Amino acid sequence: MTLILALVVGRALPRIMHTSRPGLQFLRGMFSLGAMLCGFTALIHLPMAEATALGFAQVLFVTLLAILILREVVDRRRWIALAVGFAGVFVMLRPGGEAMSGYALLAILGALFGAGITISVRVLGQSERTETILFWQGAVVLIALGGPAVFLWTPPTPVEWVLMIGIGVVGTAGQWLVTRAYQMGEASALAPLDFVRLLLATVSGYLVFAELPNLVTIVGAVLVAGGTIYTMRHNAGARRLAATPLPDNPPA
Repeated sequence: MTLILALVVGRALPRIMHTSRPGLQFLRGMFSLGAMLCGFTALIHLPMAEATALGFAQVLFVTLLAILILREVVDRRRWIALAVGFAGVFVMLRPGGEAMSGYALLAILGALFGAGITISVRVLGQSERTETILFWQGAVVLIALGGPAVFLWTPPTPVEWVLMIGIGVVGTAGQWLVTRAYQMGEASALAPLDFVRLLLATVSGYLVFAELPNLVTIVGAVLVAGGTIYTMRHNAGARRLAATPLPDNPPA
């Protein structure tokens, strides 16, 4: 991410590196480090669908932190949509099953770190450029992992290099889009939309790993999709209502 951003911004790099909130930028970088380490470890050791489902605890954490830290107001409809989506995640977890393990706790901890990333973006977005936020995130993670990498490095194969470069490009683009979205919209309103990732993970699991979702996964996915679609429609309706000008002389 750091290299890609440096190539994209070119001579503007010194200006991009400047920040008025270095402490919060560093904290967000550490949140990113924690989310990556916990999330990647859980994804390696848990089935893809279960690891993805556990990661959706982030949506609940984002909503709660948005209320406590950002003082955002969450209406009853958003709470219902969030509850429906989280119920879908709970259904797919099947309490007592394989998902309930030490690696599951790592996935949930990673989700909490992810919520910290989201909330910090909302605060930083008031004064910082998107590119500045991403550059600091990449720089902090790079510095933190640079030392261990010197001693634990295993030379990748050519195929692995291609895959990692692809992850870097796609990951940077995804981070830019998500960061920009949370700069422009309310965290509690955008968080439930992350449930769409569950549908993408299900499709990817089938196409890449030949994993067929069972009935429990399908039921949970339907609940998740329902909560997501309802949230999108409600938010769109609220924006249209807010944008509609009031008449100068409303009828009696």
